[in-house]
Amino acid sequence: MDIVVQQVLTHIVGFLLLLWLLRKYAWGPILQLLEDRRIKIAADLSEAAVSKEAAGRLQQEYVVKIRDVEKESVARVQAAVFEGERVAREIVASARKEADLLLEKAKENIKGEVAMARVQLRNDIAEMVIATTQKVIRKRMDAAQDRELILQYMDELK
Repeated sequence: MDIVVQQVLTHIVGFLLLLWLLRKYAWGPILQLLEDRRIKIAADLSEAAVSKEAAGRLQQEYVVKIRDVEKESVARVQAAVFEGERVAREIVASARKEADLLLEKAKENIKGEVAMARVQLRNDIAEMVIATTQKVIRKRMDAAQDRELILQYMDELK
């Protein structure tokens, strides 16, 4: 292995020349490209962090809104239940009032019917007494006098 100094020196000079050319014309744009890429990645990461933070805030707002909606729906359901119970109580009260009115009306009708039945019974008894009395006496008196006499007698019996 023979080392040729001239060849080694040519390689060293060529290598140094290549390094100088690369540094002057290639490393600057490559380093600038890498720096631009680093800045863009940092900006994208920053933007992603901001977006993630905004998404977190939105999620918290949505959770709060969902809770509010749930509370409102529970309140509306409770209000509807209370309203239904109130309406049911009103219906029951109205039905009871109507039943009481019907009962009172029925009682009044019964009283009227009883009074009419008593009058009819009184008249029937008077007619029967007149008929019986006529058969016993075989004589007919004036009908109006008979009736008056019997009604007075029945009033005295009360």
